[in-house]
Amino acid sequence: MSVFAPATPFADFIYRHFRSVHALKLGLALLVAVTINAIWAPPHFIWSMVTIVVIMMSLPQVGGAIEKSLQRAIGTCLGSAYGVMLVATVDSYWLIMSLLILAVSLICFISAGRYSYAYLVSGFTIIIVVGDANHDTSEALWRTANILSGCVIAILVSLFIFPIKAKQDWRSQLTHAIDNMAEVLAQHLKAPANHDLDFRAKLEAAMKAVLTQKKLFFSLEWESKTLKKHKVLLSQLANKQVRLITLLELLPLTRWQEEDKDAYLQINAVASELAFYLQQLAEFVAGKAQQLPTLPECLEQELQHRLQLSLASATTTASTTDLDAAATDGEVPQGFALTGYSWLIYQLAIAVEALYEDIAIIEIAYNKQPASQITSGKAD
Repeated sequence: MSVFAPATPFADFIYRHFRSVHALKLGLALLVAVTINAIWAPPHFIWSMVTIVVIMMSLPQVGGAIEKSLQRAIGTCLGSAYGVMLVATVDSYWLIMSLLILAVSLICFISAGRYSYAYLVSGFTIIIVVGDANHDTSEALWRTANILSGCVIAILVSLFIFPIKAKQDWRSQLTHAIDNMAEVLAQHLKAPANHDLDFRAKLEAAMKAVLTQKKLFFSLEWESKTLKKHKVLLSQLANKQVRLITLLELLPLTRWQEEDKDAYLQINAVASELAFYLQQLAEFVAGKAQQLPTLPECLEQELQHRLQLSLASATTTASTTDLDAAATDGEVPQGFALTGYSWLIYQLAIAVEALYEDIAIIEIAYNKQPASQITSGKAD
């Protein structure tokens, strides 16, 4: 099923109430751990509960829980193995502590990037296992076993009990970003000359949605093989949204006098199609449309031609004498301002088309169509 397919009522309910669902899942996971302790009473049981809280509390999505659980399990096993080896084979207290400090310092040096949490866990696990170097490895092994059991419980609860999918959150954030951008563009194009509309709140909300998308990339890789194959595309899609937001930030800076409004309205009439295309794209990403809407072939070229025609008709009303007089008075000629404004609209068209292309590739990949059919998503 495509990531852009309409969400089921159950999935939609979970996403709309994900905070409550997440709290309930954390409570259930702890209940499972408490039940295990009541039946078998393993030593150092508290580490199982600590692990569940550390993994699940900050990562409600399935993919995030799996990622963090595996990193914690790997870091725990490596740190525990090294610590047990030190305690079992080295008799000198100072030599054990020297090797511990050396290992933790080395881990600190190489710890970076995606697997930094595994390095962190490995470092403090070594310290926990070695302790005061009393050569009792049973405590270290029980702690390791409890941490691993906590990882398993966290993964199973995240996967099978009211799963909160990162895909749903990513799609919602993508919809939110595109919808805000479409609304900003539409309001600007309908605004009167020298309007004082403030679009900062909507553009900031769109940027925040893009940043949230980036935070979900690792979780998406664990939840979807298709998105994992296109992880570079996800990053490009986020960057293209940032570019479009940047261009939209320039729109409120454009101003024109009342006597020039007819010339600008001609350009805005052409540009209004972009707001319509963005709104259609937002509806598809949200699952409200079954098929990806199509763009006209060579949208940006067609729009450029129409903008040039608008400029030609708009500037013919101003004589050369008037333009020379404006330049002499230090004013910006109307033709120059219109050309700059039309360039901005043209760049917006290119950015909108780029969004369509990336989303079309993802949709086609989910439909498992041949690579030769992965095009920009425009009509033939």
